[in-house]
Amino acid sequence: MATLFIVPAFLRALRPIPSTWWRTMRLLHTKKLKSETPTGVRPYAILSHRWLADHEEISFQDLQHTQVSPSEGSDYAEPIFPSNVQSKQGFAKFKRACEHAFRARLDYIWIDTCCIDKTSSAELSEAINSMYAWYRDSSVCYVYLHDVGSHEDPQFSLENAEWFQRGWTLQELIAPDNVYFFNKYWTRIGSKATFASILNDITHIRQDILLGNHHQCESSIAEKMSWAAGRKTQRIEDRAYSLMGLFGIHMPIIYGEEDKAFKRLQLEIMKSSDDQTIFAWHDSLAHPHSVRNRGLLASAPDVFMRASPVVAIDHSDFINILLGSRSPFRKLPRGYSILNDGIHITLPMKQVADGWLAVLRCKRQGQKLPYGIYLKERSGSDDFLRTSPTKLIQLESADLQGLAPHTIRIAVDHHILPTTKRRQFFTFQSIGSVWEHCSHYAICPKPGGHDVGQGTGYEVLYPDTRIELSNNMQCGCVYSQGPHGEVTVLLIGIEHHRPWVHLLADAGLHRYIDTSRLRHRPLYEAPLITSPTSSQSDSQASFIFPPPLPSPTSSQSNPVFPSASSSRSLSLSCTSTGTHRPRIPQRNFTTPYAAQLRAGGTGCPVCAIIHTYSIDMDGIRNRRVDFVNETMSDKVIEIDIRKGQVCVSEATLDVDYVITIAVSVPESEF
Repeated sequence: MATLFIVPAFLRALRPIPSTWWRTMRLLHTKKLKSETPTGVRPYAILSHRWLADHEEISFQDLQHTQVSPSEGSDYAEPIFPSNVQSKQGFAKFKRACEHAFRARLDYIWIDTCCIDKTSSAELSEAINSMYAWYRDSSVCYVYLHDVGSHEDPQFSLENAEWFQRGWTLQELIAPDNVYFFNKYWTRIGSKATFASILNDITHIRQDILLGNHHQCESSIAEKMSWAAGRKTQRIEDRAYSLMGLFGIHMPIIYGEEDKAFKRLQLEIMKSSDDQTIFAWHDSLAHPHSVRNRGLLASAPDVFMRASPVVAIDHSDFINILLGSRSPFRKLPRGYSILNDGIHITLPMKQVADGWLAVLRCKRQGQKLPYGIYLKERSGSDDFLRTSPTKLIQLESADLQGLAPHTIRIAVDHHILPTTKRRQFFTFQSIGSVWEHCSHYAICPKPGGHDVGQGTGYEVLYPDTRIELSNNMQCGCVYSQGPHGEVTVLLIGIEHHRPWVHLLADAGLHRYIDTSRLRHRPLYEAPLITSPTSSQSDSQASFIFPPPLPSPTSSQSNPVFPSASSSRSLSLSCTSTGTHRPRIPQRNFTTPYAAQLRAGGTGCPVCAIIHTYSIDMDGIRNRRVDFVNETMSDKVIEIDIRKGQVCVSEATLDVDYVITIAVSVPESEF
């Protein structure tokens, strides 16, 4: 006589699952509020919610510090939580979810904030790979909408709920059979079944998928990707990891790989599917990569259409569409292979203009003819790139004429930067109140080899000045004058997209610099750089605007000036430690700079300095020094350069480089 086993409804809907899955799933007891690991299958509820800040949620570690009241002898005594745990914003949500599950006579609930030990990378990786199955196998899923009130129109409130904008909540909506929605007061306002029509409008997921009448596995890759379009996650990688369960994919979790996670997801999907809708994406004109030649894979779920699903075409139907009476397509292979050099695939193709039109085995739902994309042969290689990524072509009958099968290799990814103009800018900052005597800069278009008049001459250096230099050609010099009149020059440039700096401090540099420009700066001009934490003193101001230098023939041979040790406002030049300011000859027309002008030279101060001091520009460029530590008799100067902000547009790639200057003085100097 056969024995009849009655299986609960929530278990009958489950797919085959590993026999040990429950042994690795940590559950929370709804009465004892303690985490346990059941040794067999147990019905459980599961919570879906919008996370608060991590420190406001109840964590796995918080559950390890609970105590049971001595007056309670029952095994089901509620624990006492420390005050720092009870004060967390997420504590009420934690308690109410457990209460609802307990009233539903469920002994267990799973809450992601406290049922995963996130300090263990192995446990976190296992949980992320198992999460879709855990939601799918739950008895009921409670969706807590923290921003939905009690007297609001359901459609309006759901459309504006943040829960529908998050990446992880997509699988939490689709996977469970029973989903109940609660407002911020923990009042149940509906279910996935009662809200099916509204959910379809919000998520673009078909009602038959939401209601389980058709399994989501029957949807194309592109359609499932479109469900995730526009959703956000706290980590870039989670945009891919949150989709693994929808595609039945398991892969290692590698936080830090950023956009590569989504490429890895697509490659894993392609290993078990020949669905070509994965290639049926298109960028918008506003997309940052819209002007590039691209690899075959999409950059993000956002590039898949949401308006109408893209569906795969049956292989035999596809051959018939391609005029199947023609012999070239009768043996058209349906699969493709992924190797380390790209995707090997056979596609119906023909040359158009300066590229190729390739036909994909997919179409828009309700249409007859398939989609096409444009490909381009990569220069110097035998593989192809996707070009014009903003176009996914709805083919017409005429487009099918002249097609032939071609077996090609298409690049998976393409990292070449745009062939648009790249611009480099240099800005300055200081540590402390230093280098306040910087005033002007000059740009040399080609050190030692340009025509008269091509240099920029002197330009005023303001706090927000961005000096633009081209790659491998131009060189700039920025000069400062110290309180004793000495001049220091900093040469800057860039070679093969790597910036360099070179410091010059010589007693004769003043001959190449028009110091009168610095002395005659208007009093309302602020210094180039000041300390963000200190105001400028009167003594500092006297150094920024020093009095005119005495004439070499003046009877006042040793004028007295304030001592350099009376202020921390320092120049880059090496200054005298004495109390008297040395006499510095004024710039005159007997200097090499003036002589170069008279002899028909370029009139460029940078060239004059390079020529006179025999500076090896090739050596400087090749070394590409990005850090200078110059020790002088009375100070140490440190200069470094780093990459700052990078701005990418369709026309340009702008890179800022920040030069930081610090001057330290021995204690004996003060």
